[in-house]
Amino acid sequence: MKIDKFKEQIIRQTKEILKSKSSPESIAMGFSLGTFIAILPTPGFGVFIALFIAIFFKKMSKLAILISFTFWNPIIVAPLYWLSYELGGLFFTPNPSIQFDLAIFDQLYHYSGRFILGNAMIALLLSPLSYLTVYFLTAKYLRRQDEIKGMIQVPVQERERS
Repeated sequence: MKIDKFKEQIIRQTKEILKSKSSPESIAMGFSLGTFIAILPTPGFGVFIALFIAIFFKKMSKLAILISFTFWNPIIVAPLYWLSYELGGLFFTPNPSIQFDLAIFDQLYHYSGRFILGNAMIALLLSPLSYLTVYFLTAKYLRRQDEIKGMIQVPVQERERS
């Protein structure tokens, strides 16, 4: 039941974005920035960071940023965090080269390095992919809406000529 509610919310919010006067580039850029920051481990602060950055980019859709945070919710991001650790492990040696006096710092350094590297790689991959996906979907939707409006207006114009 909750999945249906979540799906309805995403669809409703997406329609709100598309009804706004934002261009496909603006919507895609907002979603891409939101994707990048939502995937990074910024628990609770990601939305504020994204909106602060968006202040400097006036043409970026702020609503698309918020939608991206709705899409990249903790349920979807949690498996990406596991993948981040595994991906980062491909680039780190099994034994850390830096040794601290306290074992906990050794583990923290070793495991967080893996996680942060892998997470940055995933964010850098998914952000441009989300831009392209949202751009093409938005452009296609807006073209279709224009075609529908054109089909509706043609009969009215023909009636006026008669």
